[in-house]
Amino acid sequence: VFLFLLLIVSSLTFFARIFSIEKDMQALYFNQVDYILLSEPVYELEQLKKQRLSHGTFFFGRHSQEIEIDSSYKPQWNSMQKQMLDDDYENDTIDVEKEKERCERYNYKLSNETHPKRRRLFLGSLIADDSMKVIEAVGTEVYNIFHTVSFIESNTTQNHTPRKWKYYNSTSEELNELYQLFGPKTKVSVDYYVSASKNIDELLMEYFFREGNPYRWALNGMRKDDIGIILDADETFSRDYLRAMQICDVPEFRPDQNCRKPKRIASTMVMESSPNCITKNKRWYHPDAILGECIEQVGNSTLHPPTKRQWKDRHGKRLEGYGRSFNYSMYVKEGLGPKNMYPLWAAVDFRGQPGGDMVKMADGSPTGYHFHNFFDSAEKIQFKYQTYGHAIKNAKDVPIWELHEDLRLAVECARGTSNKTLAFNESGSSALPIYFVNEEVRNKRHKLWQNIVKAEEEKWNKKSNQ
Repeated sequence: VFLFLLLIVSSLTFFARIFSIEKDMQALYFNQVDYILLSEPVYELEQLKKQRLSHGTFFFGRHSQEIEIDSSYKPQWNSMQKQMLDDDYENDTIDVEKEKERCERYNYKLSNETHPKRRRLFLGSLIADDSMKVIEAVGTEVYNIFHTVSFIESNTTQNHTPRKWKYYNSTSEELNELYQLFGPKTKVSVDYYVSASKNIDELLMEYFFREGNPYRWALNGMRKDDIGIILDADETFSRDYLRAMQICDVPEFRPDQNCRKPKRIASTMVMESSPNCITKNKRWYHPDAILGECIEQVGNSTLHPPTKRQWKDRHGKRLEGYGRSFNYSMYVKEGLGPKNMYPLWAAVDFRGQPGGDMVKMADGSPTGYHFHNFFDSAEKIQFKYQTYGHAIKNAKDVPIWELHEDLRLAVECARGTSNKTLAFNESGSSALPIYFVNEEVRNKRHKLWQNIVKAEEEKWNKKSNQ
């Protein structure tokens, strides 16, 4: 009996130890965000809806219309900005003649003049240490347009540097502000990614992060006739083109697509660190928009079966012969999909896969804006280049103008020596970002950028003289 009882006690002790080790491993896996990284969590992770994948887990919190928000955001729009934003008709009444004119600006026709109806828009982006002023610029452009704005925040950078969740905090002013920047009609969410991957390529890590956006879209009820848009937090389609995508007859947004070439791609004006540093003769080719019926988690995966990808066949970019660069030879040969039907598009495909045309206005003006490197200090610029995709390990040890040719151009613009940039009012464009139409805001940002450059010059001049 004594030996039997001793065996039971020993077994209980053993299993208790195993349980303790398991809890410790979970703590390492989840980073114990609610106890170690932050003092006042919004949620307990395991209470959230989750999607476990082979490379990590997504945790889905509540969106902005499910929580009580401290309405502290009071945008200071001038009369011109208010006029540009005055397109949200009461009771969804649509001005047919006005919308016909809008469609003509892009060589489109109105979808249905008798019963016009707007398509719903869903936005997906990653978020980390992005400038809130940049996100406010994007939010102003799209204010009250999107049905859903989905942000994914990871507990690591792309090069596996651990980072705290900036938006996982019940007292976070940033979280409260973020919920408000896109308008009360939009469901804004920050969902959380916990990586379970090691020794993974930096860009592949980004692809993993982005997989969370379509899961959130599906969670919020995205339909096949809705439009999904993937972008970086410093990019946006122009407001006018977003409205055009909602209501015009865009060939890629007609029903019953085969999903081979489903994208609409912005022709994007690039501003380097300041709205008064618009790059000459250059257009960026993001954001990207795709109809819901061609998007993973939303479209019909029986009609559009999955293709093979670079990591465990299921994640990352498409493989050669399985859809990369329009080469579907192996996808067809192996009978993975019905004849003349092609796989659904993952979030990585929006940006990493050709499959659509860049669209600009009939007069050649842009349909998107990129607020590139709009940070508020040299240190934050260096951190970006040290820890994210294509990381520069010694980024903190060199002047910002040596980190990238885009920054060199922006520095020259701040000095007033660049012949490759245009000031905001010299762009010649009929489309300009609404946030920077405000001259006071525009000048404040340009002055800040000049001060950053001046301080950086003084710092490195001092070092060189030591």
